[in-house]
Amino acid sequence: MTMRYAARVLRTPLGAVVIATIAIATAACTVVASLVDAALFRPPPFREANRLAVLYITHESRTGGVERRRWSYRRFLLLRDAVRPRLFSDIASFTRASTLTLTGDGDPEPVEAEVVSTDYFHTLAIQPLLGRTFSADEADVSIAHAEVVIGHALWQRRFAADSAIIGRRVTINGVPFTIAGVLPARFAGLTGRAELWIRPGMAAAITYADYLKTNQNFISVVGRLAPGVSLRSAEAALRPIGASIDRAEPSVADVPGDRFAATAMSLNAARVDPREQQWVMLLVGAVALLFLLACANVTNLLIARALGRRRELAIRSALGARRMDVARELFAEGALVAVTGGAVGAVLAALLLPALALPARLIAPRNMYGSLGAFAEPRVDARFVTLAIGLSVLASLLCAVLPALLPQRIDLMSDLKDGAPNVTIASSPRRLTARSSLVMLETTLALVLLVAGGLMMESYRRLRAMPLGFTPQGMLTFWIRPSEVDYPPARAPSLIEQVLAEIQHVPGVVAATVDGCTPVSTGCANSTLYVIGRPQPRPEDAPPVLRHYVAPEHFAVLAVPLLRGRTFTRDDRAGGRRVAIINRLAAERFFPNEDPIGKRVWFGGGSNFDRPDSAAEIVGIVGNVAYQSLDERPIQPDFYTPYQQFTYASRAVLVRTLGDPAAAVPAIRQAVRRADSGLALYEVRTMEGRLGDASEGRRFDTLLLSGFAGIALLLAGLGIYAVVAHSVAQRTREVGIRVALGATGRDVMALVVREGMTVPAIGLGVGVLASLAFTRLLQASLYGVSATNPFVYAVLASVLVVVGILACYIPARRAARVDPVVALKT
Repeated sequence: MTMRYAARVLRTPLGAVVIATIAIATAACTVVASLVDAALFRPPPFREANRLAVLYITHESRTGGVERRRWSYRRFLLLRDAVRPRLFSDIASFTRASTLTLTGDGDPEPVEAEVVSTDYFHTLAIQPLLGRTFSADEADVSIAHAEVVIGHALWQRRFAADSAIIGRRVTINGVPFTIAGVLPARFAGLTGRAELWIRPGMAAAITYADYLKTNQNFISVVGRLAPGVSLRSAEAALRPIGASIDRAEPSVADVPGDRFAATAMSLNAARVDPREQQWVMLLVGAVALLFLLACANVTNLLIARALGRRRELAIRSALGARRMDVARELFAEGALVAVTGGAVGAVLAALLLPALALPARLIAPRNMYGSLGAFAEPRVDARFVTLAIGLSVLASLLCAVLPALLPQRIDLMSDLKDGAPNVTIASSPRRLTARSSLVMLETTLALVLLVAGGLMMESYRRLRAMPLGFTPQGMLTFWIRPSEVDYPPARAPSLIEQVLAEIQHVPGVVAATVDGCTPVSTGCANSTLYVIGRPQPRPEDAPPVLRHYVAPEHFAVLAVPLLRGRTFTRDDRAGGRRVAIINRLAAERFFPNEDPIGKRVWFGGGSNFDRPDSAAEIVGIVGNVAYQSLDERPIQPDFYTPYQQFTYASRAVLVRTLGDPAAAVPAIRQAVRRADSGLALYEVRTMEGRLGDASEGRRFDTLLLSGFAGIALLLAGLGIYAVVAHSVAQRTREVGIRVALGATGRDVMALVVREGMTVPAIGLGVGVLASLAFTRLLQASLYGVSATNPFVYAVLASVLVVVGILACYIPARRAARVDPVVALKT
């Protein structure tokens, strides 16, 4: 019977408003919580993923603290012998092999690949769909049998799901391979994007000749904990093992006094970028505030409904109804509409979730150069349903408890009279009722979300307005990734020269260049700087710079101004005088109060500019270019040298065109294949598209918080309006008396607005203090704006005041039009 009576509220306008409010809040919470769950907490899709760990060698220096490193192949072999099977039942190496070129049976196709040791699939408990994985009987370094394992999507796309594909020959980077197996659907390796797997020995044959021999740390290692071994005990046992491995296989960059160890992290922890954890939790905090604001708004509406029924409730009590029964009915009404709203919100969230395009910032952590995939695709599953049910129950409790307490305060003598006591328009600061307290809470929460959204909008605006130093319009970018076995650095310049020459002949192409990265990316080569004539610093103390091996047309392609000196010419070739060009920031930082032109510099690292006798003379200064991520020091010291004097074959190609860059892609693809028929184009994007990608995470953050802020502003306005409108309705007789005694309509409106804004004004003050505390946590996510920016606070507080006044004005205008004769008869 109670639920049948409670269901009546669903058919009222109030019920529709409450359901819509709770639905929006629940949908927002469910979506955000699903994203956070996928990004931080959901285990990767491998059997007993909690037993999988990623192993690192740690390096502790006097100046740089402790950093995690990956492994060289020889270090991995020592590690495997030391920990298996005592600590780890299985252990394997894996490396993102950039992109390999698959040829035969069609045009060359770029395919993401992993280089993995034999135990890789066994460690992850992956069984092939067809054929087999790599044989444990054959050493990883062997090249006697060039075998490849392919992914399910590649099998369907390239080979039409041919069930007889096992044993078929394919060509990868110009080398014939035999297909050994096909893996199940949805498996894309630990990098999360692989479609093809080869062993380390074959990597040395087709990608990087020194893969097995170099002491560079670029190989990731995954292990499955042995039975009875915990992650904590494995970490403790690994520390001395790492030190002994470094003694046996030291790195040339090691400095005396540095300390080494090894450690392990769970796979789930290793895949998450620690720098994003704080932002994700802030997002949770923001949506929690929105949820509380919605519940406060609904509670206010339900209290208003209950107050409007005081006389009815008093009559029922006078006729013998127990107060507990009345309270139970009011609670049932509130709980029913809240649960209904929660159900609608869950359905809305389920519809929205698959359509969300999640930004790389949230779902693709920058862990060790992207060696681990995100494994963070949100989905509607049991966890989603449990979360939605939990939020609905919580909303029902938060919204229904306060209205249910109202029968305990029924005064039969006064509530049964025709002229029952009325509530004031807004309680004075000295006497806060439940409703006015809720209005104050709504105002406070709304201001916090408004300020957070406003700061993100201002941050995004400044980010987009930041000078880039180049002209992105009319520029096409792509990568070529030839085998570095076929094209080592000695042969790379001739290939690049052919590629650029062929592209230059394409109609509509103005100029073309190469680099190791594109602007607004994170893949530029890092090095350290040494200046001839100055004391040589230790390697760890040498200043870091970005290195670029570029074509003479590089600065014309990017439209970067020459400030002093000259740019490169076609005479700057191998065997000639070594030259370099620097950007304005490098000139100001490293050559203050002196002329950089004519200075000679060399660099740490693996290029042939790595000794004092191979130093390059600075011949020009150009403008700054935003090469790095826009929100992480995009302008850094840049040093350019001609690609003809040194380059690698795997390069980003930048092309300026007269018209639409995308229209030139087919012709450019053919031009590149004329230079080498085995070359494919990777990551083909316009520069404007890359700029959009670079700010995608910021845009997502801004839209999300701004959406929350807009909803919060609407809910706060509705909350103020509901209280004031109900209070005006209750004070109709008082208003009539005031008008009869000479009060003008303007006087009545001023009274209503003044009293209606008293409590929101207190909420504004509290909201400013709460915003100062909450938005300080945003500072790391802001660009070019302080979390305490007074302009943002003043503007958004003013917006909230205007909304509050408008919310008071509507019932105030209605009160000003009251007929005193009718009012006195009420």
